Amino acid sequence: MKLIFSKNEENVISVTRKVGDNTSEFGYVDMVKSLIKTHSLEEPEIEGEFSDAEKESITKMVEHINAEVAEFYSEEEE
Repeated sequence: MKLIFSKNEENVISVTRKVGDNTSEFGYVDMVKSLIKTHSLEEPEIEGEFSDAEKESITKMVEHINAEVAEFYSEEEE
C-alpha cells in the first residue's frame, strides 16, 4: 500500500491510498489491515506545493511506521 499526500491551492492536504492500480480514500483501519498483510508501506507519493520540511516529515512518518511494524513482527518471530 502506498499513501498519496496531495495539497490543493487552498493548502488543504488530503490523503488517499493506492493498492496495486486501485486508488481509494484513506482509512486507518485499511492501513492497519494492509500492514498486517504486507508488513510495510511503500514510499509515499507527495503531490502539490509541499515545503521541504513537510516532505521530510511525511517521509519520516512512513519510515517510522515501517520500523515499528518490522520490530513488532521480528519480536513476534522470536
